[in-house]
Amino acid sequence: MTTTSPSAPAPAPHAAPPASPASAADPLRPPVDWSYGALWRAVPRGLGYLIPTFVIAIAVSALLNSMFSGSVGLLLLVIGVPFLLLTLLVARWTGALEVLRLRWAGHAEIVEPHWRLEGETSAWRRMLHPFANGHYWLSLLHGAIVAPIIATLTFIVIVLWLSLIAVLVVLPFSFLGGWDDLVGVGPFDGELRAVGVVLAVVLGVVAAVTLPYIVRASVWLHAVVARPFLGRFKSEALENQVSSLFSSRQAAVAAEGTSLRRIERDIHDGPQQRLIRLQMDLAAAERRVETAPEEARELLQAARRQAQDALDELRALSRGFAPPLLMDRGLFAALESLATRSSVPVSLRSALGSSVDLPDEVARTAYFTASELIANVAKHSGATAATLEVVRTETELVIRVTDDGHGGAVERTGHGLAGLRERSAGLGGTIEVSSPEGGPTVVTVSLPVLGVAQPSA
Repeated sequence: MTTTSPSAPAPAPHAAPPASPASAADPLRPPVDWSYGALWRAVPRGLGYLIPTFVIAIAVSALLNSMFSGSVGLLLLVIGVPFLLLTLLVARWTGALEVLRLRWAGHAEIVEPHWRLEGETSAWRRMLHPFANGHYWLSLLHGAIVAPIIATLTFIVIVLWLSLIAVLVVLPFSFLGGWDDLVGVGPFDGELRAVGVVLAVVLGVVAAVTLPYIVRASVWLHAVVARPFLGRFKSEALENQVSSLFSSRQAAVAAEGTSLRRIERDIHDGPQQRLIRLQMDLAAAERRVETAPEEARELLQAARRQAQDALDELRALSRGFAPPLLMDRGLFAALESLATRSSVPVSLRSALGSSVDLPDEVARTAYFTASELIANVAKHSGATAATLEVVRTETELVIRVTDDGHGGAVERTGHGLAGLRERSAGLGGTIEVSSPEGGPTVVTVSLPVLGVAQPSA
């Protein structure tokens, strides 16, 4: 068993952050770099979004307004309803296109809403669902009215800024004809034209310097306006959070029930049977203590062995609740002991150290997860070596076990990996399994450390 020093730098985790509402970092929203160089590098993409936006917005607005007015005019006829339905679908598709374009421009924080009905519903209800879904109407309002207004404003600003920069670029070539030709021959005309030239130069320089900020602000304005029309409602996010918490609670209850049944079965098959045998041996020795002392002595020796075996099994079972080493010396020491006891050589790579501050539930779950994964390596993988990596970040604890076995590990209901998924989901964690045929097998479990009760002092 190889162990890294607690002071060694932690390897960077490859697992994605848990999809938890409390997550501190949103993978869809990369941090914005407001440095001047980064703003200039974003100018081509910003202009690539803004310049065609005006044409696209006007064309989409004309299409949606024509379709909507035509469908409203035909509502008295049967054909008006399906035509209005088609209008809403087109509004949804154009809104989705706008979200994709904003993501391409660097604004990925708009989360698209749920468009379909959940569960089994009738064909008629699915067909008429757009009429009852507010997102379709908001997409129609954005594409028909709001988007062309914002696109017109930003287009005017961008054209003005680019025109000022163009004047600054073209102005030096005007001096080739001489200053007199540029400002005129009359004293009054010359002064006015000189002032105009200086003003054009100043405005051109200001426009060139501020162009990155104008482009970023224009794209940001489109994203801010589009978010309430094309994005998901806050109530939907809250509903998803409640659903996720409910699923986590169900997974925790299922995992607890599975653990209790396993412990009950282990106690019944192990220590309970040995204690019954111990009782029978003691009763037989009691009957033979006077008539057959040698047989009684042999029975007492067998009873002592049964008692020792029962004690060993109870100690092993107690590790399923909370290993004393984990409670006394922390997660690193417990994992170190776990790697040492493994029948397959395990290399422990961790920088936790004995002073790491983890909530009790996270530490216990991490230990049981590592224990189950290493046991699976020894039982099923056919591996000759394994690696146990434990990394602590600001928001999560990542446990990764890699083996050089034959691979092919899959999740089955009621078996090890499924139980680990339920146990980790109880804390809002995630598990990723990569096990191609021929190996290697890599199992990564991420457990959040934020929002979990800290151990009492």
